[in-house]
Amino acid sequence: MPFLANFFSPRSLANLEKHGPDIATPDSQSTKSPVPPQAIAKEEQEQLICATLSRFAQVPVSAIFVLEPGWNPTGLTDDQASEILKTHGPNTPVAERRLAALRMFWGAIVNPFNILLTILAIVNAATGQLSTFVVMMAMVVASTGLRYWQELKSTIQAVNLIKSVTTNTRVLRYRSSGPEEVETDQRSVVPGDIIAVTSGDVFPGDCVLITAEAITITQASLTGEVMPIEKTVRLAAPRPGETLNLLHNDNVCLAGTSVVTGNGHALVVSTGKDTYMASIASELSKRRPENATQIGIRKVSYVLMGFMAVMAPIVLIVQGAVSKNWKGAVMFAIAVAVGITPEMLPMIVTSNLALSAVRVARKKVIVKRFDAIQNLGAVQILCSDKTGTLTADLVRISMSTTGTGEPSQLPIKLAYINSSLQTGSRSPIDHAIVDFVDQSEQDIFTDIPGDGWIKQGEVPFDSSRRLLSVLVSRPGGDSSEGLLITKGAVEEVLDLCVSTYNHQLPSSNVSEPFALSPSMASILTAHERQQILDTAQRLNEDGLRLVAVACREQLIKPFMTISPSDENELTFVGFIGLLDPLKPDATQAIKDLAALNVQVRILTGDAPAVAAKVARDLGLIPSRQQSSTTVNEKDVEASPSSNGDEGLILTGVQLAALADDQDAYKDAIDRCIIFAKLSPYQKLEVVKALRAGHGGRAVAFLGDGVNDALAIRGADVGISVDSGTEIAKEAADVILLEKNLAVVADGVMEGRITLMNTLKYIKMATSSNFGNIFSLLVASAWLPYQPMLPIQILVQNLLYDFSQASIPWDNVDPEYLVAPKTWGAKSIIRFMVCIGPFSSPFDIITFFINWFHYGIRTLHNPRVDLAQTNWFLEGSLTQLLIIHFLRTGKLPFIQSRASIPVFCTTFGIAGIAIAIPYIPKINTALKLTPPDPLFYAYLLGMIAGYALVVHIAKTLYQLAFKEWL
Repeated sequence: MPFLANFFSPRSLANLEKHGPDIATPDSQSTKSPVPPQAIAKEEQEQLICATLSRFAQVPVSAIFVLEPGWNPTGLTDDQASEILKTHGPNTPVAERRLAALRMFWGAIVNPFNILLTILAIVNAATGQLSTFVVMMAMVVASTGLRYWQELKSTIQAVNLIKSVTTNTRVLRYRSSGPEEVETDQRSVVPGDIIAVTSGDVFPGDCVLITAEAITITQASLTGEVMPIEKTVRLAAPRPGETLNLLHNDNVCLAGTSVVTGNGHALVVSTGKDTYMASIASELSKRRPENATQIGIRKVSYVLMGFMAVMAPIVLIVQGAVSKNWKGAVMFAIAVAVGITPEMLPMIVTSNLALSAVRVARKKVIVKRFDAIQNLGAVQILCSDKTGTLTADLVRISMSTTGTGEPSQLPIKLAYINSSLQTGSRSPIDHAIVDFVDQSEQDIFTDIPGDGWIKQGEVPFDSSRRLLSVLVSRPGGDSSEGLLITKGAVEEVLDLCVSTYNHQLPSSNVSEPFALSPSMASILTAHERQQILDTAQRLNEDGLRLVAVACREQLIKPFMTISPSDENELTFVGFIGLLDPLKPDATQAIKDLAALNVQVRILTGDAPAVAAKVARDLGLIPSRQQSSTTVNEKDVEASPSSNGDEGLILTGVQLAALADDQDAYKDAIDRCIIFAKLSPYQKLEVVKALRAGHGGRAVAFLGDGVNDALAIRGADVGISVDSGTEIAKEAADVILLEKNLAVVADGVMEGRITLMNTLKYIKMATSSNFGNIFSLLVASAWLPYQPMLPIQILVQNLLYDFSQASIPWDNVDPEYLVAPKTWGAKSIIRFMVCIGPFSSPFDIITFFINWFHYGIRTLHNPRVDLAQTNWFLEGSLTQLLIIHFLRTGKLPFIQSRASIPVFCTTFGIAGIAIAIPYIPKINTALKLTPPDPLFYAYLLGMIAGYALVVHIAKTLYQLAFKEWL
């Protein structure tokens, strides 16, 4: 690469160094990166990254290597590269780290319900109740094992999905024979390396361009902008007060961005953990905030522990005072504490989540974090990135129009000829034009074949002209008659035009676009020029990227060449409108989410007008036909409450301006639908603000780029796609293996089913247990004997819990699925307090029957075991059969039916409860005895009466509180 060495010759450096800032020159033998690796805060790290890059990016290109004499425009030597690699380590993304299996196992163990059950189990073991200890610890082990296995399996899938493939980079190495271009693993790229890049190459670190030939790059993963960004080298010193914008500059190419067109060389300034991408990824290692499910479980755990702390001592005091047997009272109080706790809850929650994970896995979804599905059911707001999630992340033709916006095929015809015949690197725009014509069902070239043109010359695209011209001759015509077709940026093309094509004349509809007789074109007046610019502005406000098309007839001479000087006296023809189209399923998915009462917000780094176009097409904001006024992009940038979209759009600049006014900030966050031009950290702040609003809301974030990773991590549910960046997939709780947005709505539905079935269990279990506690208090104060032995209470509790093991497979009434639902401690307490005590009157009736009918009134009565059996049966059967009344707000068996597993389980366990007093050895171990046959008549009446009372109470409860589950 001798031209590089010549360009950066000492004389050239000496001449241009005076134009750069006054920078101290480091030691000439230094081979270290300007920024040593160290742990720093987020804000300091981003500032330091910017300062490091600006040191090299804000000086003339010829002065760059004066700053680090150890670096050379002809490349590092092998020894230099090895030394720097030892100092800075491999150029490895932060996302690549080992699977933390032990940390995941600890997370599965440390669950509030597991801790609660473990404490109770230890207390039981200390008091000699080993059977109770074994049962409770079995529940803990089962729920922990199932959660750990499912999360480990899903995480291994995700790790395999994001495992990076070896990527080679072309670098310059200075050897004895001079500079050589060699291929090396990108992990071996170090600061100071000179890399060669061309179309398709990914920048392995944060780089500064030192040579560039028509380079455009895509940085959609960082900014959300789908259109390529032009990059060039810097030739001038910075202006006074000029600062570097990391994401919007002329010569910096950040790690992870890639070349679309052109070629050149770049100096690698930062690698590995010192890159901008790594600064985002490092935030993912921090402890993430509690999500909606974790907060709800924690609150419910506090409620249960509070009830235990209050009720167990009361039972102890009352039972001990009545029976005078304080040791027995202690055992009975422990049994009461166990009875209050729904010990099957960890297992029920885990089974629910596992079942849902299996269901969504069939739809090609990886659930990395177990409670993500349940969180989806609680989601009230879905925040989504635009590029690659709502849109296809592809440039497509949207329209072909005249300068006044009227439809015309002529611009796309000319653009197709231009794009198909140009010989440089095809840009995404060229691909979009060619693909549109090739795939069009309508034959655009009706009379003349689109591939019959003969190219006679070309003026390639470059970033300064922003134009591309092709000289063609007519197919089958006189080879001396040619047509120069130019396409490019609107203002640049319009500046070269002196006339405008008259689309209104009949002859303008023929397929021969080069029929530019004087009658077909008219002089371009100032009024027409302004009309064209106004049309362009209006189309830009609709989110379209525009390419202008112009042409002129030109005489073709033998061996002639054309140059930019030939691009003059053109006739303006019209526009090609391009956009990133919506995904095919996006609109229906948004409608499905709206039907589930989930609000959708767009958070993007792209321009407000582009985001607004997507939002209008999705129906998230009113269309311009529905709105009485319009607003252009400048208006949107100027005010956070623009009239055109009724204040529904907020930009990053506006968001930063509102930071000091918290009330205005919160109001803007709640009101706006579109958040545009956001940095990655601003996306995270918006998610946090939405979660904190209205007393706390569950928020999901769907994205696939590096700029989405922080928001994905900060949401209650983070969702990414298989084609997303590694950092986004690592941060996500859920990964979609297919880009099917309908799966998100399915996930919300599955989450609500999971949550509702879990809430069914906890409300039924706590209300039933609460009613039992009331009955125990009455029995303790009245009866001289224990109404049930601790082992009998445990068995009854286990029968009830096992009967509910089928709850994850239960049906859920449709009305419970139309709105978000979350763990509500207040709702659970209210249900427990209002519904639970209704079982106590029927328990007391059983006590009356034992006292008056059977005459069991003393501790030493030989029929005490019969009294305990009677209450065991009454309590077990009413608890089991009442499940069908509590699982729905409707009339059971008629308006709402339980699933077959629930039906079979409840009635099957009821049969077991009836059979236990008759089974030898088991009845002896439990001290139960066969009941009097007449008692079954009483029992039937109590069950029927309890069902009637519960249904009436349920009706009144729903009238009073407008909810049931």
